[in-house]
Amino acid sequence: MKKNSALWRRALFAGRGLWIAAREEASFRTELLAVVGGVILLYWTGASLLWWGVGILLMGAVLAAELLNSAVESLADLVSPEYHPLVARAKDCGAAAVLVLSFTAVLIAALLLWRYLRSGG
Repeated sequence: MKKNSALWRRALFAGRGLWIAAREEASFRTELLAVVGGVILLYWTGASLLWWGVGILLMGAVLAAELLNSAVESLADLVSPEYHPLVARAKDCGAAAVLVLSFTAVLIAALLLWRYLRSGG
């Protein structure tokens, strides 16, 4: 691939990456399911536009972090198929980044649900 390919061509590569992640990464599929749950929660609670914006931003960030983590893991496995402490550290830190964002998203969802239930639904 040339560095400055046409936008449509780069979009195809990105789409292929999404397809590969959805097909081969169980964590990505789980997070896609959580995104569906998040959208349902936002709709069910009648969330304001601000809540929708925060929710969509967090859901996108979690998915993007998972994609980056998968990329790091793939490269790490290529470079060092056998165990190496630095490779393990890189993989663990990537997984931790996803965990931090996921936990943040769950906390934000809990705040939304708390606000909704406290106002009488």
